[in-house]
Amino acid sequence: MRPVSFAPLALSFLACRFAGETAAASGFGNEARSDGTTYDYIIVGAGVSGLVVANRLTEDSRTSVLVIERGDFDNKPEAIVPWYGNLLDTSVLMNPTSAPNAKLNNATTSIAVPAVVGGGSVVNGMGYIRGSKADYDGWEALGNPGWGWSGLLPYFRKGTTFTPPSPAAASEWNITWDPTAYGNGPLHVSIPDFQYPDIATIWDALRHQNVPVPRGSNTGDGPGAYWTPSTLDARTKTRSTSRSAYYDPINATRRNLHLLTGQTATEILFQNGRPLTAAGVRIVSRLDNTSRSNVYARKEVILAAGAVQTPQLLQVSGIGPASVLQAAGIAIKRDMPAVGANYQDHATAILILALANPSFPNPDTIFSNATYNASVWDEYLANKTGPIAAASASTVLLISRPQLDTAPLLPNETAPHAEYLPPIYSASPALLAGYLSQLSILRAQLLSNASSITAHALLGSGFTPAILFKPFSRGTVSLNRTHPQSLPVVSLNTFAHPLDAANMVAIVRRARRFWASPQLARLGPSETQPGAQWQTDDEILHALATNPGALWGSLAHPSGTCAMMPERLGGCVGPDLRVYGVRGLSVVDASVLPLIPGAALQATVYAVAEKGADLIKARGGGGW
Repeated sequence: MRPVSFAPLALSFLACRFAGETAAASGFGNEARSDGTTYDYIIVGAGVSGLVVANRLTEDSRTSVLVIERGDFDNKPEAIVPWYGNLLDTSVLMNPTSAPNAKLNNATTSIAVPAVVGGGSVVNGMGYIRGSKADYDGWEALGNPGWGWSGLLPYFRKGTTFTPPSPAAASEWNITWDPTAYGNGPLHVSIPDFQYPDIATIWDALRHQNVPVPRGSNTGDGPGAYWTPSTLDARTKTRSTSRSAYYDPINATRRNLHLLTGQTATEILFQNGRPLTAAGVRIVSRLDNTSRSNVYARKEVILAAGAVQTPQLLQVSGIGPASVLQAAGIAIKRDMPAVGANYQDHATAILILALANPSFPNPDTIFSNATYNASVWDEYLANKTGPIAAASASTVLLISRPQLDTAPLLPNETAPHAEYLPPIYSASPALLAGYLSQLSILRAQLLSNASSITAHALLGSGFTPAILFKPFSRGTVSLNRTHPQSLPVVSLNTFAHPLDAANMVAIVRRARRFWASPQLARLGPSETQPGAQWQTDDEILHALATNPGALWGSLAHPSGTCAMMPERLGGCVGPDLRVYGVRGLSVVDASVLPLIPGAALQATVYAVAEKGADLIKARGGGGW
């Protein structure tokens, strides 16, 4: 999620020019709808994971797949032009508001839930960053064989094609990369040629602070300073999305793939009798909310609606915590406390430093200088070069816990934990056991230099997001008890565990130390948010909690709400991604992540979906 800003009139005018020149969209001839139609597979959600799995399953022309998507196709410049990755197009978001957070002065947070073909890949900041080896090895240690770094790396490679920057740009900026991290896949990633001048000063500061600089990102190496790619198609200088990578190229030729837009999945349908077996999905038109149809699956119903809506769909279908279902008047088909528990996100402190002497141009110039604004849009329209051909940060600093001054915080890790968890954990021994298993892994990661606790995205301006990668707090997603079909209740519980707040203070201090580097003095940085006057731990936390915009409870990285863990540890799905106790039902989205990785989620979700598709193809509807 990025700060929402509004460009001058010149930008809007030139964006309209761009739209007029690129309005031609790919054909949508495979959209279909017929009440009672049966497919081999039904996928709920046409976001990142849904379109990846749909593409891979329909490689076999004998396999029929229906994908159901609440949103529509988006061909606006915001979905295509890389620069818009700096903003946030709320027109394609559902934006449920979180429950009030007691630790943040009862503040609420808007949760970005996309409703568009391509999902988050259409509206995110375009960063393509994988977690460390330790992140994924932690998944495997939780009882998920094959889901460690070595098991996922082939799928990271399978899905991506990396295009290096031009030789001139690589030489000018000393950009390095590791080509072995990528393959020859549908998703195009690249590091843009354009960089703002002050990025050179920032890299000078990083080197003088003796920050490790590995050869390239996305190799699982963990902390250090990196040039990180964006989901940027270097051939066209446009955003690469799950739609452009996995759907558009095959839409005209795969008659076995149908995509149904503007439809909401309201309920999973089940066969009569036992064992509990998914049979299909009930859908309703988003336009009138009354036109209902049933569609059926011969082999599997695959949930790819994301970490907010996948648990909601399970719960409204009768699979979830009995207390939640009873409160909403839903008949219980399977009491499953794991559904909606284990919510994790990346809380982010937003440091803003006013720069007295920034170079020209800088990321703010496009908003403040109409002449520059017009010139860079003309440049992009004519040559596909310049700042409009780039997204947000290409320079990212990843920092481990030992690199923070946090030794006094270690006793907190051995404190009682149940009191910091949502009430459902006290009612479920399995959930609590799973959380304690997670804690042992988190402790090891936080005490290691192989795992990142935070990232500072360095944009070439004083806007500095400082991200908490390893939360100890856990949230929940549960039905609105009076309107179960409306947006669910998301309780983030940010800072519920005191170690999260303590780590965030240490992260803010580390960002301040970076900006105090002598190499950055010429820029004249002066902290305006949260404010340099706040120095004690309590002062910093109070400023973050009470200053609107200083702390984001969600970085649009919801995950974990249908966790992949053993059922005895409160898991919802196994390493085969099948929902425990329900035949013909699987989950392939970010909700299966047992522990949130130290990275933006996009790269991870692509790999999870690629691996999930292979698992589904291998069982062919059997093995239940």
